[in-house]
Amino acid sequence: MTTCDPVLKHRPEDFRVRENLVVPLTRARSAAHRYLLLHKCGYTTMEAVRWAADRLGLPARDIGYAGLKDEDGETEQLLSVPFSAAEDARPEEELAHSAEPGRWLRLRHYGYGHEPLTVGRLNGNGFRVVLRDLDGATAARLEGRGRLSLLFVNYYDTQRFGVPGGPKRTHLVGEALLKEDWGLARRELAGLGAPESGTAERWTGPDRELFRGGLDPRTTAFYLAAHSSADWNARVRDLVADRCPEDSVETSVDGLPYRFPTSGAGAAALLAARHELPYTRYAWRDGPVERATVRPTVVQTLVTVERSGPDDAFPGRRAVEVGFLLPSGCYATAALRQLVLQR
Repeated sequence: MTTCDPVLKHRPEDFRVRENLVVPLTRARSAAHRYLLLHKCGYTTMEAVRWAADRLGLPARDIGYAGLKDEDGETEQLLSVPFSAAEDARPEEELAHSAEPGRWLRLRHYGYGHEPLTVGRLNGNGFRVVLRDLDGATAARLEGRGRLSLLFVNYYDTQRFGVPGGPKRTHLVGEALLKEDWGLARRELAGLGAPESGTAERWTGPDRELFRGGLDPRTTAFYLAAHSSADWNARVRDLVADRCPEDSVETSVDGLPYRFPTSGAGAAALLAARHELPYTRYAWRDGPVERATVRPTVVQTLVTVERSGPDDAFPGRRAVEVGFLLPSGCYATAALRQLVLQR
């Protein structure tokens, strides 16, 4: 089993993400919701929502968002708040917070509308990413193409299963929840090092009540989704091994197993064999609410090489900066590992 290159997210500014979400805007006098643009670094979306709720004097559950953004990069996304609750905040006022170098939040007015933001409505994300620690041949291959079409296996990447530097076990919390083993779910959550792990560690009431009322239901649903994601990854990994065994390689990322095609032809063979697999989505309303859906096994995107040159962080190596768009639910890090791996 090999380990994947390149080095990603060496610095927060190496990984920039902007949400692609079109919301109908209206005049303030007829609006039911206000939209805010959140620009953050070093915080999860859930942490940012709790901070915004505190600053705006709102329950966190009243703040809507369409998708989750990583903490280990610079990201932009929209939030929604009920307009009646936000009337006292001047639209032009920017709220900002900086806890330490590399961890900051900024929130500013974006517009007014009729619709709250909800998870699942996101169109996609735009990325500008620096790939570091590349050898000369790999960098030259990317530089020579300039703009290339990438077919990649649509895995959930490791950030789905734990925070940077922490154990990748979010799916085990979800598994325990589905088995109604509330004590195990709380203990697994407490050991993750996630923003809500402290709440789980300090919890003194019945374990079930932590998930019924102690956490935002969207947070609990995330852990159920992680379990579903781990199951989906395992099934697509087996499918890659079955459909292109000679044109793929087993890899390990943060201790989690993957199997990636080593060419676009291998990814195309997987796409032809099975273009989608079943996937279970979850909400949480005093218990799990399931919705059966499907997820594409392979996704295509156009990758543009924006800049390249010597890597100032890894002497003697090369760095290549790329830009691309991905549909909602796709992981840029999984795509980029395959971009470098495919010949």
